[in-house]
Amino acid sequence: MKKTIKYLQDKKNNKKMITVLASYDYPTTILLEKAEIDIIILGDSVGTNILGYDNETQVTLNDMLHHTRAVKRGIKKIFLVVDMPYKTHETPREAVKNAKKLIDNGADAVKYEGIKENILIALKENNIKVMTHIGLNPQYDQEYMKQGKITKGKTFEEAKRIIEGAKYLERAGADLIILEKIPEKIAKIITENINIPTIGIGAGRYCDGQVLVINDIIGLNQKKYKHVKEYINLHDLLLDVIIKYKNDVESKIFPSEENINLIKVDELIKIKEWCLEKGYLV
Repeated sequence: MKKTIKYLQDKKNNKKMITVLASYDYPTTILLEKAEIDIIILGDSVGTNILGYDNETQVTLNDMLHHTRAVKRGIKKIFLVVDMPYKTHETPREAVKNAKKLIDNGADAVKYEGIKENILIALKENNIKVMTHIGLNPQYDQEYMKQGKITKGKTFEEAKRIIEGAKYLERAGADLIILEKIPEKIAKIITENINIPTIGIGAGRYCDGQVLVINDIIGLNQKKYKHVKEYINLHDLLLDVIIKYKNDVESKIFPSEENINLIKVDELIKIKEWCLEKGYLV
């Protein structure tokens, strides 16, 4: 059964945790399907995790469309949310046009950052499912992040603004909401005071669901974050495998007898005779 907003809402209502991971490609998505993850967020973090960009603001709509199609090919049941890149949702008209492109290429819902009621209303008027995103907003907080400040809501005024923002977005029609890098107790207040599901990343234990980047939990990224639990260090394991392969090739251990393709003796004799006629080395 394909997972829907109703399915996710029912999980919140029944106090069952919603499982979410970021995926950027087909083979990873296949694994997430087998694990029965609820939601994939194809985030603009594809820029820093896959494309080698300096930050999320460099990601383009074409980048997101390309990866949306790849992820969609691996999906059967998972609910797919796709980020709207930086500067692609500045006006309601622009947001609707670009969101429709993402939906047409496989997204079940789109996600945008910030408390923008006019954008949300326009998307909902066009029957587009929307995940909003408050707390730390990487598209707009790059200077803040460069200062090493990545947690939002640690002061009264900032926490109040985030709580009121969540209520505001719910009233305006948001289907889901990301809470990124805010204090656990603030995330708890929000989760208990809005009816739509909250998905936390670095927002503590009381959200309705949790999301992490797949590259972080498997240790492919060398940068480590407080909010991430690393389940395996694939970076070191893969590096070890690659070095072993390099050494095998250089020492002529690979390929071995078991890796080669054979030809029947009588066919080989014919080839050798033909090569001799042509003056080829055999």
